[in-house]
Amino acid sequence: GEVPIDNELLSTKLSAAEQVVVMDNGCMCCSVRGDILGAFSSILETVAKGNPLDSVLIETTGMADPVPIVRTLLQTPDIMSRFKLNGVVTLVDSKNVLARLRETEKEERPDDIPPDEAFQQIMFADRI
Repeated sequence: GEVPIDNELLSTKLSAAEQVVVMDNGCMCCSVRGDILGAFSSILETVAKGNPLDSVLIETTGMADPVPIVRTLLQTPDIMSRFKLNGVVTLVDSKNVLARLRETEKEERPDDIPPDEAFQQIMFADRI
C-alpha cells in the first residue's frame, strides 16, 4: 500500500537487533531491482556493525508478482553469496480463492500475457 502501516506497528515492538527495512514506496511491487538492492545493502551494513542476523523475510503487497523479486535476488551475486532463498510463501483467502481464480480464468488475454497476480503467486509458491 501507500502507507507502510506494518513498519510503524512493528518498530515499537522490535529489539535493537531486529530491523524492518521499508522500501521507498512501501512495497516491492513497482521498482523492484533498485529498492531491493538498497534494502539488502542496508541489511548488510547492519550486520557489518556487529548485529547478527538470523533471517530476512520479504513481505510484499498482496498484489505483487513474486517472479521479478525472486529473479532479482537470484541474479544478484552479492545477495546470493550471503543469503539463501528458502522459499516463497503465498497466503490465500481460503474462503474466496476459488471464486477469484474462476473470475480471472474467464478473462480473455493473449497467449503471451501471463495470468494475473493471484495465479502467479499460487503457481510460484513453495508453500501456500
